[in-house]
Amino acid sequence: MTHPKIAEIEAFYAKDLLSDWVRVEQRLIDQFASSTLDADWLHIDPERARRDAPFGGTIAHGFWSLSILTHLLRNASGTDYPPGVHYALNYGFDRIRFPAPVPVGSRIRGRCHFLTAEERTDGRFLVRTESTVEVENSDKPAVVAEWLHLLTCAT
Repeated sequence: MTHPKIAEIEAFYAKDLLSDWVRVEQRLIDQFASSTLDADWLHIDPERARRDAPFGGTIAHGFWSLSILTHLLRNASGTDYPPGVHYALNYGFDRIRFPAPVPVGSRIRGRCHFLTAEERTDGRFLVRTESTVEVENSDKPAVVAEWLHLLTCAT
């Protein structure tokens, strides 16, 4: 028998969640580079990137593009968690691809498509989504990830 909470979780993700557009600013990329100790010139040196890189300027780190998914999903759903969920944990990813770069100055948005939800133990549910970071005016997404969320329901 399927737990009734599964239906509520499915209803939350019933239609694809789509975030607002977010402008990718150099200061955000610089902050990420500083906090991760990844100071590759391709990300933090606009002058050199315009001169020496094939992208016309600096680009976001792939891991920045992945980590912004949390913000994009919250923006798309308008809340931190589905109704009745006390908290959620990032459980990981089963598949991540970076088909296209994210140029600094571009706009991105997130799209989240529900795949499955399964009951675990102690009021927990494992939710699997296909989460995508789209770049405005680009034929290819920047990130396509199968993202796992472990939801814990309020008791």
